[in-house]
Amino acid sequence: MRLETWSRIRRQIAVLQVGLLPGLLFLGLLTGGRLVGAFQLLEWRALDTFLQWQPVEALDDRILLVGIDEQSIRTVGTYPIPDEQLAHLLKTLQHHQPRVIGLDLFRDLPVEPGHAELVAVMREMDNLIGIERIITPSVAPPPNLSPDQVGFVDAFLDADGRQRRALLGIQTEEGFRFSLTLLLAKAYLEADNIVLANGLRDPSTMRFGKAELPRIRANFGGYVGTNAGAGDVQILLNFRNGANVFQVVTLQDVLKGNFEPEWVRDRIVLIGSTSPSVQDYFSVATSSSVEQDSGFVYGLEIQAHATSQIISAAIDQRPLINTWPSWVEYLWILGWGIAGIGFAGYLRSPLRSLLGVAISAIGLTGMSYLALMAGWWIPFVPAVISLLLNSAGLAAFYQYDRVIQAKIKAQQQTVALLEQAKSELEVKVTERTSELQQSNVELSQARKTAETASRAKSKFLAQMSHELRTPLNAILGFSQLMAQDTTLSQANQKRVDLINHTGEHFLGLINDILTLVKLESDKPTLHEAPFNLTTFVETVETLFRLRIEQKGLQFFVKVSPMLPQQLIGDAPKLRQVLINLLSNALKFTHAGHIILRLDGFRQPEGLYLQFEVDDTGEGIATSELHKLFVPFVQTQSGENAKTGTGLGLPISEQLAQLMGGAIRVSSQVGKGTVFSFTARVQTAQPNVSRAESQFATQAPQPRLYSPQSPQALIQEAVKIPSEANSVATDSPSAEAIAESLATMPVDWLKALHRGALQLNGRQVIKLLEAMPSEQTAIAQHLMSLAEAYEYIAIAEKVAGLLEKREE
Repeated sequence: MRLETWSRIRRQIAVLQVGLLPGLLFLGLLTGGRLVGAFQLLEWRALDTFLQWQPVEALDDRILLVGIDEQSIRTVGTYPIPDEQLAHLLKTLQHHQPRVIGLDLFRDLPVEPGHAELVAVMREMDNLIGIERIITPSVAPPPNLSPDQVGFVDAFLDADGRQRRALLGIQTEEGFRFSLTLLLAKAYLEADNIVLANGLRDPSTMRFGKAELPRIRANFGGYVGTNAGAGDVQILLNFRNGANVFQVVTLQDVLKGNFEPEWVRDRIVLIGSTSPSVQDYFSVATSSSVEQDSGFVYGLEIQAHATSQIISAAIDQRPLINTWPSWVEYLWILGWGIAGIGFAGYLRSPLRSLLGVAISAIGLTGMSYLALMAGWWIPFVPAVISLLLNSAGLAAFYQYDRVIQAKIKAQQQTVALLEQAKSELEVKVTERTSELQQSNVELSQARKTAETASRAKSKFLAQMSHELRTPLNAILGFSQLMAQDTTLSQANQKRVDLINHTGEHFLGLINDILTLVKLESDKPTLHEAPFNLTTFVETVETLFRLRIEQKGLQFFVKVSPMLPQQLIGDAPKLRQVLINLLSNALKFTHAGHIILRLDGFRQPEGLYLQFEVDDTGEGIATSELHKLFVPFVQTQSGENAKTGTGLGLPISEQLAQLMGGAIRVSSQVGKGTVFSFTARVQTAQPNVSRAESQFATQAPQPRLYSPQSPQALIQEAVKIPSEANSVATDSPSAEAIAESLATMPVDWLKALHRGALQLNGRQVIKLLEAMPSEQTAIAQHLMSLAEAYEYIAIAEKVAGLLEKREE
């Protein structure tokens, strides 16, 4: 038992040794990739996802946001908000005794009217904190506030344009300066006897009570070489999750008294812009409490999240986000890589290996998420890649090694079998060679016999057809003479007509058989000779016009004027194909018209004529088109007509191919049929005429039949221009646009106005596509403005309508 166990262990160790070197190589590449920041962007996105998965948190009623929204700007009539309005707002809020007020508006310059009043109000308020910008381009603070009442609002964005960090303090030439966020939290917590101090575990960072703020270094969590200078104090933002995490009112709500005084009393009040036109918004891993569907968060809200994060950590022990030391993070990644090597080596079954890796990956995701909820940002993306790469990659490596070993064994067995079969094969090759020679002789004799029989059959059919045609002509002659006898009774006259009709049908069948036999056996050649195209067309037209018009149909002949008149070709064969196609059109068309079109195109090998016979007859089902060119086979309409032999189209196809062309057909049941065929000809003149040079060097595509009214087809035949082509469309007038937009809902207009102000082309196009079908012209005009980036024009058109609605 011990020997068996030890043997199994040795085999398993041997298997692991095969994949150990590649596994360590994978781990080395992952470690190097993390050192140079290859996974930084993925780590950021994973962090955002985990933060968005946090449980929904309750409203933080310690902070009130006063937003200067688009409606407030319209009511005031200008932006920035005049000092008079701002002074009134501050006095109203101060009357309800807030603990601290943060003014997230740059006020380094006066905005008349009311500047003197605003200066007086600011001097009286010792709980007011203004803002400045320190990093270039800098913005000065309000001149009437003391330095300890001014905080900076500078922030660092990550490489993907998102804000994940809050800058709390920075060393400047004038000394160490605090941010608006830190000053607001400091003022609020001092009232609860919680003061700002240096950290205990890290003296270089900040602390409120027992809450030590984890300071971001150059390599912090998923960050690699980030901009964290020696004099900067940054923390990672841990956003509160939820649709409404802060109480929000507007400037007009405060000025009109539309708010509860308890929202202000002993609270932090933050004043700032919540208007898309001011563009003070960012992309972060949370949703906006102001505009939940906007996809961005205003800077005012980010200041509130950062302030709430510090206060909640000091009072509620809400976790702040920290990271492990770097050596612990790399041990974590290495451990998951070793786990992947173990899965690949021990779980030999692909299904079991896949199941083990899936469970481990889910467990790793859960541990990373729970760790973040507890305030620890641990490496997730490198660990997952290490697990999957070593497990899946080495599993494939092991499987490949097993396949190679199996192939080696199979090849060894195959070599032995080949050696054994070699001698047997040599004997069989000799036997098969003699048999093959005998078989070739027999096949040659059989082929000669078949060819002789085929020629005999063709000669027999030709002779019999001639023999049958001689008495049949006599019968037809006598029947025609008898038909002229006026003394015959009506019954006998019908019998004579039946004999005449049946004889003509039989004679046509014999003629078709003779033509088919000649095509198959005699291998006919073209008899090309000069002919005049106009005379050729007039001859065919004369043969059919009377018959077609007697049937009550219209007959149109349309010949391209660019075709040369003197041509060289086999005119009788061209006439035979054309007569077959026109006869079929006449036979199966009972109302409407028949059109004969003649055009041409030039190819490198010569000039091609293209004939088209277009009718409004019964049409042919798509499922029966394949029967058309099979000898003695007819479609359903042909069988119902009880005429014809099913040989006309097969003969026409062979004649068209003999002339270097082809036949095509398109049809719809009950609509009509279009037959077209091409044939190669030559011009009688030695030089190419100017008319010929007009033809394209590529053959036109075969036309597909599209049902039209008889009037439309007649119009096409005589080339009557359509009036629709001459109608020009103009851009809609401003009045038409206004009338159309006025019919749309207010919410739709607001969404369109917001999308235009944000230059959000995708949203604008989506809204315009939702306009009713009768307003398509207006929608297309507005889309063209959006595609030309004329969003201001769209916003102005909508703004006027919104103002009228609000009035």
